[in-house]
Amino acid sequence: MGIRAQVEALVREVEAGRFVEAIVANYADDASSHESTGINTMGKRALLAKERSFLTTVAKWDVIRVESVLVDGEMAAIRWEFEITMRAGNRVTLEEVALQR
Repeated sequence: MGIRAQVEALVREVEAGRFVEAIVANYADDASSHESTGINTMGKRALLAKERSFLTTVAKWDVIRVESVLVDGEMAAIRWEFEITMRAGNRVTLEEVALQR
């Protein structure tokens, strides 16, 4: 499967709300995330744990939207927007740019 097809598969999983499944199917064992808050998470297992923990705080995914996708060689960038109702009752909008190799 080519890079564009892999990215499209990842996008479909996330848009369907299958966040954990998207990580399992599309992330390498040595994947990492680097948050703007300075928090870095290293390794697929740690990323899965972090995602599962975050999902427990979400009551409802109101919007899951891909704003843009760029693919260049073996690199891809996806700009996401999520509108979420948290279990605490507040509603938040998250914008994310994911850069993947």
